Amino acid sequence: MVYRAILMLIFSMFMSPAAFAGHCTDTQTLGTWENPFAGHRHDLTKLEIKEICNAHTVPHIQVKAYTACAPRDCTWGRAIAHQSSSSSLTVSFKTFFARRTVSVSINGKRMDATVFDDFHDSRKANTTRSFTLWRK
Repeated sequence: MVYRAILMLIFSMFMSPAAFAGHCTDTQTLGTWENPFAGHRHDLTKLEIKEICNAHTVPHIQVKAYTACAPRDCTWGRAIAHQSSSSSLTVSFKTFFARRTVSVSINGKRMDATVFDDFHDSRKANTTRSFTLWRK
């Protein structure tokens, strides 16, 4: 038993972090997802979803959200997502005006995204918006 544990320790020391990367997350949400119908100000235009899995961090899913702006899209930045299942996740962004929570689920070849805007100013009503995105 001790012999087997020592062999496993030696074996793991020689494996590269990339060898472990394929086993980090089980999700269908990874990739770049675009909203071809975005056009109104503040519409969700794109989500970039990737897994971060290396020897220096705890494995996690990172999301970068983009919204319609001019002359180019604005971003809410990057945030760590909470995975509900292999086909859905939730992520929150703290922006200047609101805390924005994005929930996504995969339905066939499309992604359904719901954005809940919780505004910091209590005089402004909170909103919920829905978008459909397609894998790029």
